[in-house]
Amino acid sequence: MRLTVIICFSMLLAACIGKEQEAEQGWGRPLQATVISPEKRMVSEWDEYTGRFRAAQRVEIRARVSGYVDVVKFNDGQIVEEGDVLFVIDQQPFQILVDRATAVYEQTKREFERAEGLRKTRAISEDDYGQRLQDKQVAKAGYEEALLNLEWTEVKAPFTGRASRNYVDVGNLVSGGNASATLLTTIVSMAPVEFYFQGSESDVLKYIRLTASQQRPGERDQPWPVYVKLKDEDTFKHEGTVNFVDNEIDLNTGTKDVRATFANTDGLLEPGLFGRLRINATAPFEAMIIPEHIISTEQTRKYVYTLTPENTAQRSYITLGKLTGDGMRIVKSGLDPQDKVITGNLQMIQPGAQIEPVAETTSKL
Repeated sequence: MRLTVIICFSMLLAACIGKEQEAEQGWGRPLQATVISPEKRMVSEWDEYTGRFRAAQRVEIRARVSGYVDVVKFNDGQIVEEGDVLFVIDQQPFQILVDRATAVYEQTKREFERAEGLRKTRAISEDDYGQRLQDKQVAKAGYEEALLNLEWTEVKAPFTGRASRNYVDVGNLVSGGNASATLLTTIVSMAPVEFYFQGSESDVLKYIRLTASQQRPGERDQPWPVYVKLKDEDTFKHEGTVNFVDNEIDLNTGTKDVRATFANTDGLLEPGLFGRLRINATAPFEAMIIPEHIISTEQTRKYVYTLTPENTAQRSYITLGKLTGDGMRIVKSGLDPQDKVITGNLQMIQPGAQIEPVAETTSKL
């Protein structure tokens, strides 16, 4: 029995020692990681700005005449066409005024025609004839005004767009034709849609100097292509053009307003949406680029892991430029084309770690 216990203990001890040695051997193995060579190619730098979309056209719908709302002829949030009737003000009082003005106008026309006949025979004085002419003109103006007011009882959409909700219901008395006219609803156009953003004074100076050096077209000479991504998007897939740059820098904010327009044929870009805009900042130039995701930060310094001749990891501190159009990062200094940049297993790498390069290829960025 005693011998059996000794044998079992010896076997257990040997197994534990074997596992410990095996673990030590695994820990000491080089860490496998993919590496790439930085790529040099012709690139363009991009500036990014934040802003919001606005409707190219927006109008507050108010009546031109006062009265009681008789009919609401649209649904809340509906797309309305230019000329569609949205509200009808009670037309009966205005029709009565039209009938009255019509009668007065017809009477003054008959009196004027009679005066014309009398004038030929000199049976009427010139003063009386002039008075009949004036009465007819005043009556005609009153008639046309009454017709216009009757027409204005139908409140129409001035352009095609999406209406908001109706702010008044049938039976409400609304005021019209003055500065305090009742707001009935609002309409915004949907396509095209505009995007407003602001450039700082430094940005303005940079683009002025680029224009002066002919690296970019003049800011108002031709549209600049721009690209926007929405809050839930990863890529700048909405293409538009800058079509307006303000004529002065705001003294309060130190920025200049810029506007871009987007076709919005699918209706996705709604007024009020937040977006991030990217605009090409420079003419194409040759630069070294690396993937954005492999760059790490040490306080204020940026670095990547590179491979030494002894296949160990080291930190290479770099100076970065802007992003390229496909999301790669321009490296201004700190790397050479022959350097091997580590791109895999970055969360496990420490300076001095032994690396086993895997699938070493030239970067295809």
